[in-house]
Amino acid sequence: MKIYLSKSQFEKIKSLYESKNLKTPFEKALEIYEKTPSFKINQNVYEKNEEWNDDVHYLMRLIATEKMKEVFEALKIDINDPNVCENHEDGNIGTAGRIIKMWSGADTKDDRELMSGRFNKPVRLAKFPNEISEDYDNPIIKEIDLTAVCSHHFAPFSTKFSDKAKVVIAYIPDKYVLGISKLQRVVRYIAQRGWLQEDLTRAIYNEISKTAQTKDVYVKLKNIKHSCEFLRGALSESEGFTTEYFGGKFRQNRDLLEFVRGY
Repeated sequence: MKIYLSKSQFEKIKSLYESKNLKTPFEKALEIYEKTPSFKINQNVYEKNEEWNDDVHYLMRLIATEKMKEVFEALKIDINDPNVCENHEDGNIGTAGRIIKMWSGADTKDDRELMSGRFNKPVRLAKFPNEISEDYDNPIIKEIDLTAVCSHHFAPFSTKFSDKAKVVIAYIPDKYVLGISKLQRVVRYIAQRGWLQEDLTRAIYNEISKTAQTKDVYVKLKNIKHSCEFLRGALSESEGFTTEYFGGKFRQNRDLLEFVRGY
């Protein structure tokens, strides 16, 4: 899909891109960018175009920044305001550039921005042969943190907004045991996109179930506060929103389900 750019915008973007001496020629990066279809807010670019790379990502950020500045102007925001404007000579990408970076990450390796997960390369979750008895039904349980973005408002929801909030993941190993320290990373990779909490809960279940090759997985997002609800709109002071999704033995065994629900 082609994005309309004025002549001055195009020349500026090309100049900034070529000043970086990147491996991918500008014309090739633009071709890859334009042929990459738009994709859902909770999907990942590598599901659509495996040619995507850091150079194309940088070009996208330059283009999106110019378009964000147009949004600012439509909202009567002075883009020359010292607290808003950019100055590339000083390394200042401006408020528009910072918003775009927050929504996309600095590159495909940056996993620290709100919607980095849309452009990160897929995470490899380490797994090891399960040497525990097949009759072993005790779940492995881990509590982790999560930050995601509401797909309706682009406002974050997070375990970090309340000391009562957490993500609980439990699974019963079948053929494989997962590298437990990597669970946080895979949840971050999935979560840092635009989501409804219910859909995110199931997506985490699906990813862990696929990797561990078992349906015996339980996922709970507990007391998650949404900034779109408590910082605006309803200005709610509730403790948060809880969702869960589970399968396999957690569906079949009520006592097992109630045990993990206690976390």
